[in-house]
Order: sequence, then structure tokens, then C-alpha cells
Amino acid sequence: MPTRRRVLLVAVLAAALLAPFALATEREEGVPLDDRLAAGVAEWVDPGVGTGSFSTGHALFNEEWHFGTCQMAAFGFAQHAEAHPEARAADLARVERCIDMMLSEEGRAFDTRKWGADPLATLAEDRGHAAWLGYTNLVLSVHRSLDPHSRYAAVNDALTDALARRIAADETSLPETYPAERYPVDVAAGIASIGLHDRATGADHSALLDGWTTTLRARYLDAGLLVQSVWRDGAPADAPRGSGTFLAAYFLSFWDTALATELYRGGRAALYDTVGGLGVMREYPVGRDGKGDIDSGPIVAGYGVSATGFAIGAARAAGDLATAAALTRTATVMGTPVDIDGVRHWKSGAALGGAPLADAILFAMMTARVPPPAP
Repeated sequence: MPTRRRVLLVAVLAAALLAPFALATEREEGVPLDDRLAAGVAEWVDPGVGTGSFSTGHALFNEEWHFGTCQMAAFGFAQHAEAHPEARAADLARVERCIDMMLSEEGRAFDTRKWGADPLATLAEDRGHAAWLGYTNLVLSVHRSLDPHSRYAAVNDALTDALARRIAADETSLPETYPAERYPVDVAAGIASIGLHDRATGADHSALLDGWTTTLRARYLDAGLLVQSVWRDGAPADAPRGSGTFLAAYFLSFWDTALATELYRGGRAALYDTVGGLGVMREYPVGRDGKGDIDSGPIVAGYGVSATGFAIGAARAAGDLATAAALTRTATVMGTPVDIDGVRHWKSGAALGGAPLADAILFAMMTARVPPPAP
């Protein structure tokens, strides 16, 4: 890394360290970190977070961030429920609160806006809606794995069928997120939702899942990284990037730990660096540069906010706790957390116009399930 860019990054990190926000430690607060994270997100979920909670300056992004907040909050509460049996009932109630918001008209608004059609009204069709279907169905499959009698079982079955049919019918194996826009990370969520649905119900989509995994390795990995987007013919439309690679690894960890770990380790080998003991991930591999966007978040000296944040969950799911800890230190420095009465919020999220989303993402990533040690 050029010296000038490293100096810039160190300066940014130093400024964050001196920010006028209290960085409470677990010992000082007296409440475990995962409980504080859960309490912070509950303050958004319980009253019902909506699109009005975001100020991105763009209606579509506000709708996407609302939906993403509900999804990430659901993952966080599901993970918290597994780690804390005493909180399971309350956590599952909040997962269901998130699902209800995702299934609502407001939760479907971003997808309906882009397609001009409601995703739930078009389940019998064979095209598109990959993000809403996949992201929603992964939450539904996670819920069903925790509650075999899930009241969303029929919706879970219907979305699984729609996703499986669309993935099988698309010559790229990547049905569109939006018209003429294909993103492998979005379909990774859908694939994970199908695999987890099969595990919970005994259904068998193994041929589809195996075929998709083979296609992923053959066509959509570049030097171990996931291609961010592709054209209609399956050719890369964007460089391989950290934000998509690590988010896909996190999604896939719910279904196939080995595949998720493979993707995570490819990303780590190409993108990981440390500065002053703080772990960071590049958005683009060395030798390839690009601008920040809604997916990457801000990029500082080549290092991506989203790539670094999503890699926390991917690293934990892969059992790489040392890297997860180094990345978490960075999030704690850059995110400027504030702990009050056992509740944590992240000031950086508010500065970017998406406080609920920042709280929910870091809750999900910092509580991602760690696989048990090998016997």
C-alpha cells in the first residue's frame, strides 16, 4: 500500500479515536455486548421501523434500507435466540415482527417500484425479483429452522418454489434483482434459503443447489472473489468486490459452511490488511480501483466500510475469530458506539442517514454463529 494512502488511513482512524463519543467497554458497561446490540436494535424494531427512519435523499434507497434493517435485525435476533435460551421467546417474537415488516406493502415497496409489479403477486412467473425473494426467504427459512411450526410455513414454501423455478430457468443461474440487473450476492441469499428450507422440511432441491454451486465456482469467482454483477450473458459487469463477497459468505453460512468458508477465505486472502492492530478489508483487490456506491459504503484509501463490516460475520461463521476480532476493533473505532443503560447504538450510522441499518448490520455480524470446534 502506498505510504501516502496508509498515512491517510491512519489519520482517519486517529480522528475517530479522538471523536467526542464514549466508547464504553463490556466491563465498564456491565452488560454483555450481544445483549447491548440486541437492545439497541429492539428500540427500532419494537415500535416498527419504517422508511421515514432513513434520510439517504433517495426514496428507493430509503425503502431498500428499511427492508435491509428488518432482514439484518431478524438474523441478529435469531442468532441471539440460539445463544441465549432464556431470551428465545422475546427474540423470536422480534424475528416475527421483522418478517411482518418485510412482507408488508412498505417492505415490498423497493421491489415493486423497480419492477412495476408486486413480488408476491407475481410468484407464478419465472423472472426476476431475486433480491426481495431471496432475502425474505432466507429469513423465513431461518425462522422455520428455529420454529418447525412457523406460521410463515406456507409463504416459505411458496417463495422457495418461486426461487427454485427462476434459478433453474435462467441461463445465467442468476435471476434478475431488478430489470436487466443481476447480482450474484442476491442469488446466494436465495440459494441459502432453499438449502435451509430443505433441511427444515425434508424437501429435496439438491440437484439445483449442486448445479448452482458448480456454476458459481466456474463462472462467478475471480481470484477467489465474487463478481459483483453480471450481464445478461453471464459476463462480469463489475469487478469482484469485498462487499458482495463477504455478504454472500455470511448468507451461505446458514446453509453450507464449507462453501461459505471457501468464499470468505478467498476474500480474506485478496483483501485483508491491518493498520495499527485494526483489521480492514479492501473493496477492490490490489490493482483494481473503483468508486464507492450504495453497496460499498464509503471507501477510505481503498478500504471499504461495507466490506469490513460484512467480513466480521463471514469471519465468525468461518471460525476465524482472530480476524473477526481485528475487524470488530475497527468497527468499534470507526462506528463510534454509544452505550447508555445497557443499550448500544452506532453514531456513524446516524451520520450516514441510516442509524437503524447500521445498528442492525453490526448486530447481525457481531453475533454471527461460530461453528463448534472440530472434535
